Amino acid sequence: MSHQGNFCSGGDVQDIIGPLLDKDMKGLLEFTRMTGDLVKAMLHCGKPIIAAVDGVAVGAGAILAMASDIRLAAPEAKTAFLFNRVGLAGCDMGACAILPRIIGQSRAAELLFTGRTMSAEEGAAWGFYSRIVDADQLPYETQTLCRRIADGPTFANSLTKTMLIQEWTMTPDQAIEAEAQTQALAMQTQDFRRAYNAFMAKDKSKFEGN
Repeated sequence: MSHQGNFCSGGDVQDIIGPLLDKDMKGLLEFTRMTGDLVKAMLHCGKPIIAAVDGVAVGAGAILAMASDIRLAAPEAKTAFLFNRVGLAGCDMGACAILPRIIGQSRAAELLFTGRTMSAEEGAAWGFYSRIVDADQLPYETQTLCRRIADGPTFANSLTKTMLIQEWTMTPDQAIEAEAQTQALAMQTQDFRRAYNAFMAKDKSKFEGN
């Protein structure tokens, strides 16, 4: 699954943030929980999500990029967690939990306390973006990456995504045991058997997701 393009604009801020000024606490909490549910759905959907940012990803758009599993950026991509700039806390939609794990506590704190823009170069250097791709090649590179993952062992990849999230709260010992059980499950699949046989025959593996 991939999404490419600009995430959020000045008009989006007006359309989304403006109506919140007239909501009561119950309505505000319903809204903030709803936006958080979007991130939860992305984290637990069972399929890798690739974000390709070509332009501006700010506010909730930055969160969508953050919640993706892999992020690619065009050289001019700009990302800002700008909640602070409209008088809101930076702890929105899981930002204080997820962003530090990606770029580190101090860098995340700077972005969340100031709302300043992170350039594509910074994002790549800090690990937010996997790599920077020329804008005209970004759609091709994104689709190529999507296809490579989709052609792989989809069930095993879903296990990998699950463990990438679940192991945040595990000790190393717990993670090693959880991975042992998960890998044993993957070893029962026909994809594993077919891939082993193809490897031994020096042939290309064909994965069917079972």
